[in-house]
Amino acid sequence: MVPTINISLYIIFRTDLNLKMADPSLTGIQMCVAILMVMYGIYFSNESRGILLMAYIIHLLFGIFHLNTRNFLYISIFTLLTYGINIALVHIYRPQGVNFNIEYLQWCVLAIVLVAFSIIGGHISSLHRNLSISRSIIQEMAIRDGLTGLYNRRHVMELLEYEKNRSLRGGGIFCLAILDIDHFKNVNDTYGHLAGDAVLQAVATTMKTTMRNTKYCARYGGEEFLIVLTQTCINGALIGAERVRTKIEKIQFPDIGSDFKITVSISISEYKMREDIEKVIARADEALYRAKNGGRNRVESA
Repeated sequence: MVPTINISLYIIFRTDLNLKMADPSLTGIQMCVAILMVMYGIYFSNESRGILLMAYIIHLLFGIFHLNTRNFLYISIFTLLTYGINIALVHIYRPQGVNFNIEYLQWCVLAIVLVAFSIIGGHISSLHRNLSISRSIIQEMAIRDGLTGLYNRRHVMELLEYEKNRSLRGGGIFCLAILDIDHFKNVNDTYGHLAGDAVLQAVATTMKTTMRNTKYCARYGGEEFLIVLTQTCINGALIGAERVRTKIEKIQFPDIGSDFKITVSISISEYKMREDIEKVIARADEALYRAKNGGRNRVESA
């Protein structure tokens, strides 16, 4: 029986059938199977029957981080039913030497313990889920810029190193672009920092929606953004950057002013095999300097 159950579970996991179920880990099913095994052992035990009841609690620990209170109660009801069936079978087929008063008392005590465990276990599981969600939120906050929602500088540098290593392994290419908002200081000085924040957010949104094939977008500095274009050559990057520049030039800001417009200068550099990321960025910085000196609102390549 046990080998059959184990083989069945192995097939389910190997064929990914479990992924189609509400609980892919099949925690509840595995616990019920284990409880049936305990039921089988208890039936053929004598004086040790009471000791084996502890195995029920051990099996419930298996679901401490997966099941909520309702699921624990369902498992507890199933457990009490199996033990009740055990008592009934023993009463019918093996009544000799069995004190059924003690058996019924043990069933009642087990019921109290299981209900209490279900409540406590469900609470622990809820705390674990909330902790996992909080950890995910904190991790996301650590890699995101709070204003624009883009990656921050530290994280995009880590991603660039990852992209470099992937390129070394597979020979892939990628480009990076530095986007700088023209005359951004004048925006803050003339219209205030709230207007400046609105401009930064609008630029970030336009970048994300325009360059759909872009893997990484980040706020690189105050009004500077860094875009990583994976599997893209310099010509493709120039086309994409020009599309972004044009879209940003057309953004309207009715809350700031009907005639208010912004422009950006963009530089592009392509990663060269085994080149340090700092050098790729340095070449992009030089191209950005040329774009600024060339009149702004333009795209330059390194």
